[in-house]
Amino acid sequence: MKYKTGRLILLSGLILFFLILKVNFVFSFGFTEKGRETVNLQTYVVSDFGDEKDQTNGIVWRAKFSRFAKPADPNKEMSTWDTNACDVRYVEAKPLGIPQELESRQKWSLGVKAQFIKKGYNWIELYTVKAKGSIYSAQGQPDPNVEGDKIALPLIGVIKSLDLWVWGGNYRYWLEFYLVDYKGFLHRLPAGDIEYVGWRNLRTRIPEYIPQAQKHVPFLKPLKLEMIKLWSFPDERVDQFFVYLDYMQVQTDVYLERFNGDDLASKIW
Repeated sequence: MKYKTGRLILLSGLILFFLILKVNFVFSFGFTEKGRETVNLQTYVVSDFGDEKDQTNGIVWRAKFSRFAKPADPNKEMSTWDTNACDVRYVEAKPLGIPQELESRQKWSLGVKAQFIKKGYNWIELYTVKAKGSIYSAQGQPDPNVEGDKIALPLIGVIKSLDLWVWGGNYRYWLEFYLVDYKGFLHRLPAGDIEYVGWRNLRTRIPEYIPQAQKHVPFLKPLKLEMIKLWSFPDERVDQFFVYLDYMQVQTDVYLERFNGDDLASKIW
């Protein structure tokens, strides 16, 4: 009986703890009852992989490959990967299904290829770099190797979902998004398997437990996209892999309740 009572107290404590977390983490952009019920859902492009958005922001994508990527020098321990086998490149391609008003401005997609020397949970990390100059090479195409610094992509508002166009070649891989909250915690969000053929739009919802706002001014605490990660299933072939990515966007709530003196909310001194 004492054991059951203790377990019940523990369970009640855990429920109360998570309710407190939810109140702190999922505080909306309104501070009144009416404000909390108001939403303003918008769609924003996060990256178009080499086109207008990335050009304006000076963003290029690079890749990091896991330990068993095909080495440049097989006789050297911890050799870097062979760039002829493992690489990223911008190619002229686009999916059917992106908004019609943007279709004419879409030219580039990001291509990724990989080879590994051992089966297992091999992975590829795709991350962004802020270019110090133009993202285009002398040949007029986006260049992943331009000089720049690694950054996480900032997201706008309270994100409800994140989606990305992915071309699959029927390889047994899956894709994940990695988001960083304002406290510095990294959240891994599965977007689904890519064992299919052709372009598909992969979408994942943002869980409510991920903090995007606080009850104190300023309310907004935006998330950042740290990287996209591709994983292979252990039984997948290792001698060949190709995938293409394009047009990543978010569905976000940008409502922020106004108040007398809200111009002071963004001042930091």
